[in-house]
Amino acid sequence: MCIAAPAQIVEIDSEDNIATVDFGGVRQQVKLDLVDDVEEGKYVLVHSGYAIEVMSDEAARESLEAWDELLKALEEEDNLEL
Repeated sequence: MCIAAPAQIVEIDSEDNIATVDFGGVRQQVKLDLVDDVEEGKYVLVHSGYAIEVMSDEAARESLEAWDELLKALEEEDNLEL
């Protein structure tokens, strides 16, 4: 199974076709070879160091909410095991 995570583009280095993206406070560089029409502030799905899709604002919000729910559930599960 492959999992892609949403991240917001913070900075674009067009010379190297790389963007710095933000995963809720964690920043990482990703390649932009697989997407077009990217700009700072937009959200992309990231998998294995590549932006694989530019997301609409609504899709990004929904995806981020789903990630938050998943992380909360995992945290609660960890607390139950203690």
